[in-house]
Amino acid sequence: MNWIVEVFQSNPHLSLAGFIVRSLVSAVTIYLMSRFLMKRAAGQFTTFDFTFLWMLGALSVAPILDGRVLLSDTVVALVTVYSWHYIVSWLAVKNRMFANLVRGKPIVLLEKGKLRPDNMRRGYFSIDLLAAEMRLSDAPNFTEVEQVILETSGHLSVVKKSEYVPPLPADFQIALPQGGLPTILINDGRVIEENLHSLGLRMEWLENRLLQYGIKQIENVYLATLSSDGTFYYSVKK
Repeated sequence: MNWIVEVFQSNPHLSLAGFIVRSLVSAVTIYLMSRFLMKRAAGQFTTFDFTFLWMLGALSVAPILDGRVLLSDTVVALVTVYSWHYIVSWLAVKNRMFANLVRGKPIVLLEKGKLRPDNMRRGYFSIDLLAAEMRLSDAPNFTEVEQVILETSGHLSVVKKSEYVPPLPADFQIALPQGGLPTILINDGRVIEENLHSLGLRMEWLENRLLQYGIKQIENVYLATLSSDGTFYYSVKK
């Protein structure tokens, strides 16, 4: 029981087991906090969120790298930072002025086809970097662009001029099949019954469909899906 006690105490000579336990406690604490964080768009972080994540990372490794750091102090610090982030995020949702103060405002780098050098300098955006980002947005020519906005997340929003926007099927009143992701019916030889039932299908239908392709055993199917337009796909195990 002594090694358990030393995990939560200041100890310059922390044992290997102590470091392992501290690592697990820190990881679980970070996971539980992240699990209930306010959702963000994947890969997009404002300066406020970026600062918060850096602080979490620094605090979480402190008791792992230095045995003299109390684990209990670290947990308290993590909870404090998490609470601070939650409160500020909540206030930003409730008050637009406060949100602009914390997260900043988008910066217009190009408007009506003309660059804004003042905003380029304010956003620390060079012409080369702007050109590279526009190429990634499939807008390599400045003459085709109506507006370019540097978002608070650091991402670039590129709005093309209307004459350079490709026509959509709706413009020609062309009917397209319904979109959506295919539904997985069999995963590694196991039937996903809830997916099958959600489509109003029965096991007999699936078995008969596989028999059409000469497959008698569901266990031999690695993957089977059904798309929204009725296309059936399967792949057998090798």
